[in-house]
Amino acid sequence: MAKELFPTGILVPGNGAAAVEATQGLINISQTDTLFEAAFSSQKLTARADILKRTQGGWHVLEVKSSFADTSSIRQLVDDLAYTVFVARRTGLNVTKASLVLLSRAYRFGNGSDLLFEILDKTVEVDARVAEFIKVADSLPTALFADTRPAASLLPACRECNFFETDCLGLGVLHSVLEIPGLHHTKLKRLSAASIIDMAQTPTDLGLNERQERARLSSIAGTTFVSPALSAALRVFQFPCYYLDFETVATVLPMYDNHSCHRQVLTQFSVHRKEAIGSDPTHIDYLADATQDCEKLVADALIDALGNLGSIVVYSSFEKTRISGLRDAYPDLATALQAILDRLADLLPVLQEHVYHPAFRGSFSIKKVLPALVPTLSYAGLEVRDGDTAIARFARMANGTISGEDVALTRKQLLDYCKLDTLAMVRLHETLHALGSANNTP
Repeated sequence: MAKELFPTGILVPGNGAAAVEATQGLINISQTDTLFEAAFSSQKLTARADILKRTQGGWHVLEVKSSFADTSSIRQLVDDLAYTVFVARRTGLNVTKASLVLLSRAYRFGNGSDLLFEILDKTVEVDARVAEFIKVADSLPTALFADTRPAASLLPACRECNFFETDCLGLGVLHSVLEIPGLHHTKLKRLSAASIIDMAQTPTDLGLNERQERARLSSIAGTTFVSPALSAALRVFQFPCYYLDFETVATVLPMYDNHSCHRQVLTQFSVHRKEAIGSDPTHIDYLADATQDCEKLVADALIDALGNLGSIVVYSSFEKTRISGLRDAYPDLATALQAILDRLADLLPVLQEHVYHPAFRGSFSIKKVLPALVPTLSYAGLEVRDGDTAIARFARMANGTISGEDVALTRKQLLDYCKLDTLAMVRLHETLHALGSANNTP
């Protein structure tokens, strides 16, 4: 859609050296006004500009991003744009202007591309960053393409690194300091400076809070921590209990009439109901028709499914946020939806304050908690086993990528996944009740 803003633009073909050569050839043609995916390379540093437009005396580089124009991550986007400008200038291109092409919050489904974007001139900020890049330009290729790896250091990014435990600092460490829940980056920096990786070596004066300290002690001892107050904390859950889980979809370009970019749409729910902690649960669910906006139908079905009495058990604040959104969007349902909000009871803070298992590894995500506390229940056999996949499958049904007989199969997979999410809460509640009863202090 950004290309539609520049109807005379030419897409640069190929990849690698071929794309660089094609770009230069097109730039040398005076009639060339706009290029898409212009490629540049200088001393192993390469970049492709989303849009390159000829201006009086030079060129305008524009980068298209899927963020809104008022994003809080604007500095990261400027960095990306600055790198492209930096490489292009190293090849001799006279870049005189640099802009970000970002999404407008005013855009609605069906509007033209002229209403989708806001173009922000970031030339001043880009020039400042390019000046900083120049200072390290010669050292970058040496560092990136060296045959020997640099010395490892403990950083927040290590938490998401697939190699930390298998081929880096965490190798052979049963529980690393990265498993301390919510550890502030300044404390992690102190541990890194002291080369402390193993949680067992954590200094006593690090200033851990109560939750962090019990996670540390539990991990070192290899035992499960259960607070004596767990049983009392569970009394907030009043039977009959309704265990609720939502799935939503959000796409860059809206899928339904009057929707905006990145609009989060409630698409399905699952509810398990229990009369008492020892009773067998019953189940009800709902999955929207992906070809149309069914959010109000989902809200109506949700109200019917949750009755009028008892706790509505959730895990985290996600459901609360979505129900609040429904309440504000549909005034005629506001009273019923507010009544649902008033009955919400969250399992997550109870778990965070009263239970810790070494297998949590610092996370209270239900995907981490469940294998530790309810090992008999697993997502492994499901075709859809995480929220991102569920979002993608629903979106593909909405845009017609999944069609015909595959729709019924996909719907079943989505329902199975959401059903397991609420069954997981049922089993987790039962496990916590058993732990609390066994550890109850009179």
